[in-house]
Amino acid sequence: METPYIKFLREQYAAAMKKAIAKENAKLNTLYKNLSLSIFDEAQNNEELNNIIKSSPKINESFQKLVAIFNETTPKNTKSNIKDKE
Repeated sequence: METPYIKFLREQYAAAMKKAIAKENAKLNTLYKNLSLSIFDEAQNNEELNNIIKSSPKINESFQKLVAIFNETTPKNTKSNIKDKE
């Protein structure tokens, strides 16, 4: 059973918790974006990595989604030499 004091604290700090969670999610998204961009850049110069990405339909599909997002959010016009498997 929750005491009135605990209930009060939970309500009082709910907004702060939501803000903290959003901040942590933004940090994670930035980390994922940086990792994916690093993989993308390396795949441009590394034939073996490029072949690994192309050989797995799931990896290729996910990677193409990331490439599309980066092309939308990155001011430079980065082109991928990795083709979609259909």
